[in-house]
Amino acid sequence: MKISVDDIPESGLSVDLSADGKNIEALAKGKLDFSVNSPVTAHLNLTKAGGGVYVAGSLKTRIRYNCGRCLKEFELNLNADFSVFYIRGKEDGREPELKAAEMDVQYFDGTELDTDEILLAQLALEMPMQQLCKPDCLGLCPKCGSDLNLGACKCANESRADPRFAKLKDFKVK
Repeated sequence: MKISVDDIPESGLSVDLSADGKNIEALAKGKLDFSVNSPVTAHLNLTKAGGGVYVAGSLKTRIRYNCGRCLKEFELNLNADFSVFYIRGKEDGREPELKAAEMDVQYFDGTELDTDEILLAQLALEMPMQQLCKPDCLGLCPKCGSDLNLGACKCANESRADPRFAKLKDFKVK
């Protein structure tokens, strides 16, 4: 959905929307490491301020991705609140030192804001840094590759000590 900035009244605009997850994924052009399983429902409050548009809202969806330790695919319910300030113009490509007030500033070109792009950006920002199926996931055995969440592997009984330190195993202090 496109929202014309000029059509936003001074009192602000409140929008409830539902976007197809596949359309949002298509905007990313294959650069996401997750997939959106359900429609993304969102509530946006848009307000003109200081020559730009302040967008505050919340979104809900269901995300599917692979665990970073055991590599199993799993789903995550994502509920997020966000706020961002959009300024008309283009980034100049330089990387100047950012001030705290500039951290939530985005740029848009033209006269419209695309809600799908806003939702895509917020989904990418809300993904956990370490994607785990559960906080205590044990992952895969580094030797045989079996899933340690299902039980001990065949090589669990073998010594995992570094062979370079084998002589120290029999070392005794008097």
